[in-house]
Amino acid sequence: MKPSRAQTGYLSFSRKDRIAAAGFVLLFGFLYCLPRLVAPPRQMTVVADSLLYNMPPDSRAGTPAGANDPAPAYGPGAAGYGTGPAAHRSYPPPFLFDPNRLDAAGWQRLGLSDRAARSILKYREKGGRFRKPEDLQKFRALPLGFYERVATHIQIEPEERPDYVSAGPPATAPPAPDRPKRPVATVRINEADSADWAALPGIGATLTGRILRYRNRLGGFVSIDQVGEVWGLPDSTFRKIRPYLIFTGTTGVQKFNLNSATREELRAHPYIRWSLAKLIIEYRERHGPYQSVDDLKNLDLMSDSTLKRVRPYLSIF
Repeated sequence: MKPSRAQTGYLSFSRKDRIAAAGFVLLFGFLYCLPRLVAPPRQMTVVADSLLYNMPPDSRAGTPAGANDPAPAYGPGAAGYGTGPAAHRSYPPPFLFDPNRLDAAGWQRLGLSDRAARSILKYREKGGRFRKPEDLQKFRALPLGFYERVATHIQIEPEERPDYVSAGPPATAPPAPDRPKRPVATVRINEADSADWAALPGIGATLTGRILRYRNRLGGFVSIDQVGEVWGLPDSTFRKIRPYLIFTGTTGVQKFNLNSATREELRAHPYIRWSLAKLIIEYRERHGPYQSVDDLKNLDLMSDSTLKRVRPYLSIF
């Protein structure tokens, strides 16, 4: 017997009914998971092993005395020190010690590992010293609570002073006797050779060579102040050597004949520029031989100061 159309329409769901049912299921699932999504995470209480180790046996709920005591990595209870419940419950009793003198075996008796003991000995071998008990805390290799356990047993002896160290102010060495200063010889600026110049204070081989080359280019010094014109000679050095310089006259000074000197010869002099040497030759070619050195005043490029400097090196014969 087939179901009637009315029964079929009653048992079936329309599209809107299906959407409503799906929405109801999603809403129910969201409400079911909501408490788990918004609830704060459970906070677990963690007790550090070091604190648990220091707690008395009665305070460890449900734990027999000594059942969960951590085995130390050094001293009694460590590998090589034996086993058994008694070896895991406490450190060896501390004793009075000086950290600057205690050997490796003594550190291990206090409960340190071999590695920690060697680090302390290595620190002392490099010149390190414990000056107060708190200095022991600088070592990271020490186990937790070690310093607090032995702090009251640290006795640092005062550092010994060497016998040769005086308690008073440091003695000063007697002043060294003044050495007699070597006398500086005078130098004739137009006759001195390289050895004479090098003997002056502050004049080395380099400055000696420059002084001699400049003297040759000039044709000889006509004044002590010309020595100060040497390139690279500091003014302070020149003032230092000036009292030892002697000028004996212009007897040996070389001069240029204005009526026969070439342009290159004139240009080689430090006081005559190329343009001035060219003008001196052109004037001579146009007006004939120079009658006097003062004829150079007719040149446009010849200033009074330049003529004054160059006059001792010029002649007309």
